[in-house]
Amino acid sequence: MDVLLPPAGLPATRPREPWSAEPAAAQRQRWTQTLVAARAAPGARRHLRRGLWLLGGVLLLLAGLGAQSLYTAHLAQRLAQAQADVQALDLRLQDLRAQASTRDDVETLRSEIDHSLDGAQARVAAVESGSVAPLVSRVAQSVALIQARYVLIDPASGRPLRLAMAGGKPRRGADGEQQFTLGGKGPVYMFRSTGTAFVVDAAGTLITNRHVALPWEQGDAAKAMAEFGVRPMALELRGFLPDTTEPFTATVVGVSTSYDLALLRGSGAALQVKPLPMATLGPAPGDAVLVLGYPTGLNALLARADRSFVRGLREQEGMNDQKAADALAQARLIQPLVSRGIVAQVSDAVVVHDAQTTFGGSGGPVINLRGEVLAVNRAMLAGFGGANMGVPVRVASQLLQAEGEARRQADPSH
Repeated sequence: MDVLLPPAGLPATRPREPWSAEPAAAQRQRWTQTLVAARAAPGARRHLRRGLWLLGGVLLLLAGLGAQSLYTAHLAQRLAQAQADVQALDLRLQDLRAQASTRDDVETLRSEIDHSLDGAQARVAAVESGSVAPLVSRVAQSVALIQARYVLIDPASGRPLRLAMAGGKPRRGADGEQQFTLGGKGPVYMFRSTGTAFVVDAAGTLITNRHVALPWEQGDAAKAMAEFGVRPMALELRGFLPDTTEPFTATVVGVSTSYDLALLRGSGAALQVKPLPMATLGPAPGDAVLVLGYPTGLNALLARADRSFVRGLREQEGMNDQKAADALAQARLIQPLVSRGIVAQVSDAVVVHDAQTTFGGSGGPVINLRGEVLAVNRAMLAGFGGANMGVPVRVASQLLQAEGEARRQADPSH
């Protein structure tokens, strides 16, 4: 497999000018909205996590049960009722994710979810498999939240791309898309990336998705690069590991030219955790899997935090993504979410599974119940609820080998 190293000439350090991508008032307004939402629904989000675990467990149970005793009329009836309850619960949780509920709505839904969960758990307790908590606790220590910020620079003049303004507001075209310029005094266009990565060797190498490591290859940034000839400049690329209070810095050391995979090299805490082992055998349809990651990024972490903590952040001046992540780390509140499912399909290019996740969970490990990495989670199948795709571990191993060989050739003494 080819390894494409970071583009030549791409600065890896923060420029001296203290650019701000958006006015302070806009930052405060955006963070006030985020923190209010997090404060209003922490309990519901915690139940969301419980619901996803329960849904994954029941689906695994229904797919794998083949023993003759499970075909008795009594147990079949119990399982059918449990499945119906969990499906109804999942619909309620989806509604919660899709709507900006008021506080009263959230409290009402929380009560209903509590009732549904209690009933479903009681019905499946007798046939539920053993706890995976010890495994999750061990694996989670190597799963990092990735946070990045970039600007786009004109290579000829060194000027940053800015938002085009009209009447004090960002100017948009007839199609509603944001307009940019290399002149003027509008805010510098800054784009952010949040995702998941996991440590795979003692050198602090982490695996993630290419679209997490190189976010400028899609969306507004890609269009601006094509139109203005600008190039990305990293202001910040860092990661947070559970139970650590400080972030580690990271650099992109390799990306796949064929798959949604990238390699980061971390420092500090990334060098101190136990790497996750790669599975030597791929999964088969019906195998149980766990997916760890940071779906929705900071939003889910804030929703799981204590209300007084969220209130404190809300009252701080100049709150933004970076300061919120720092505060969460200091409070040791950065922990990956875990969902459970089964493998639905396997090919040379993809592993399809039904463990629930969403944006922000990209780059997380898909592991078996021995803690071995089977795939790197990368995308959801639109229009097919509960189906997610991962890049097989075989491909990730090849990328690691290729990057290691390139590193040895560049530094024979290594």
